[in-house]
Amino acid sequence: MSTGRPESVASVEKIDLGLVDTVVAESQGRPGERTFKVTAAGRRGRAIVWLEKEQLFQVALAIRQFVAATERPGDPDRYTPEYQAPASGIELEFKAVEMSLRHDRSTDVFTVEAASVESEATAESESDDEEEPIAVQFSFSRPSGVKLSEQALEVCAAGRPRCPLCGGPVDPGGHVCPKSNGHHKGEIKFA
Repeated sequence: MSTGRPESVASVEKIDLGLVDTVVAESQGRPGERTFKVTAAGRRGRAIVWLEKEQLFQVALAIRQFVAATERPGDPDRYTPEYQAPASGIELEFKAVEMSLRHDRSTDVFTVEAASVESEATAESESDDEEEPIAVQFSFSRPSGVKLSEQALEVCAAGRPRCPLCGGPVDPGGHVCPKSNGHHKGEIKFA
């Protein structure tokens, strides 16, 4: 995750959902086989962005750290979307390859931009029969950002427990711990 715009998004038409009413982090599947998504919905439409667990964790962590380090402005400016509204409501669903998060101090609004496009080097090695690249951005208030951050951290933490020795995930069937050369005999207890 970066704090600026994904570089490879420059040539892609961007869809701006504006200030969304809801932004939710979720996972689907069993621990160890989960997939993660952020759903953003507002007057301009809805986007479901599938992402890696680490991407979701980094977005949540960045929001949490920013909110803790900055004060809310006393009288924020009115938010205005960066791009014109689409002609009709948008419904999108895609896997994000690149993501960015930024904050506008004057409006106290966070904006996430997610893109399905890859860097030029990777894109050149792919076949030409792939779907059109998608880039969407959506914005949300500080309180919505705090909720998203808390929810995303809970979703990320709800997976497999971590080994106290190596930090790796422990499957129900066992765990080969590299810190103990795979020979840890004792029970691993989790608090």
